[in-house]
Amino acid sequence: MNELRKDYLLDKWVIIASGRKKRPSDFVHETEEVGGVCYFCPGNENMTPPEICRVEEGGKWAIRCFPNKFPAVSLEDGKKQDGFLTSRPAYGEHEIVVETSRHDEDFADLSVERIVMALEVYSGRIEELKRRNGIKYVSLFRNKGNGAGASFAHSHAQIISLPMVPPEVLEKIEVSKRYAKEKGACPYCGIWKKEVKSERQIFEDENVAAFAPYASRFPFAAQVMPKRHIGQLGEMTAEEKRSFATAIKKILKKLDLEMGDPAYNMLFHIAPVSDEMHLHVEVFPRVSKYAGFEFGTGIIINIVPPEEAAEFYRS
Repeated sequence: MNELRKDYLLDKWVIIASGRKKRPSDFVHETEEVGGVCYFCPGNENMTPPEICRVEEGGKWAIRCFPNKFPAVSLEDGKKQDGFLTSRPAYGEHEIVVETSRHDEDFADLSVERIVMALEVYSGRIEELKRRNGIKYVSLFRNKGNGAGASFAHSHAQIISLPMVPPEVLEKIEVSKRYAKEKGACPYCGIWKKEVKSERQIFEDENVAAFAPYASRFPFAAQVMPKRHIGQLGEMTAEEKRSFATAIKKILKKLDLEMGDPAYNMLFHIAPVSDEMHLHVEVFPRVSKYAGFEFGTGIIINIVPPEEAAEFYRS
């Protein structure tokens, strides 16, 4: 059984996922594709758990969603505490969204329309999982490449529901509430308004702003944010989704063309409750590694100033 375990003293949690130790990726270095067979490709649907939903085009599936065969969480509950030792079953559901039937089509290669379709599938699954008993937060992310933690080369996203709001998300919510109480405004709304006028600006239209964060944790990190104050993907209008998809595609395509298709992570920062936090997406290529200083202090050394990263994306 997988467990959520709390740090002895700090409000930091880890998932001890012993149930994933027999994943094929333990034995195949790059991917979970065994014998040249990709579980996510058309014709291999029987190699995944039964699908939850699909989007079809021309009588064939274009996007599929199904439970992760090797989940980090499961539908068991309960809590244990023994002095300093606090744990609970890693309760929740873990789903995969495959955004294209083509094995060689990266997310950056998808049309803006297809990315919008993917955003709508993500949103639908998140809203469904949020309605489950005991679920407090739903995480959405994309890993590309072995260096970013991906086990499959085939383009896909992952959705994990949790019985708790993660401490980092709680911290953002608390800071946002404090700022709103003091200033009468959302801090993220102020951030994008400042950054689109700065040398860290990457892309802007009437609906979204993209920029390299002032204190970027990773080289070439980029952030995309709707200008309107919303917390959920499902709150975006059709025009906002298209702008959101356009900005994401521009960033990922630039990475692919100029950096040789690097591994990257894409994190969707979504509010547990709509007005608690401003929706934003963070993209960062995995071109650097943490070392002793970062692990020991929690302070990150970023060797590429965000101003240079933004210039790279604009060029």
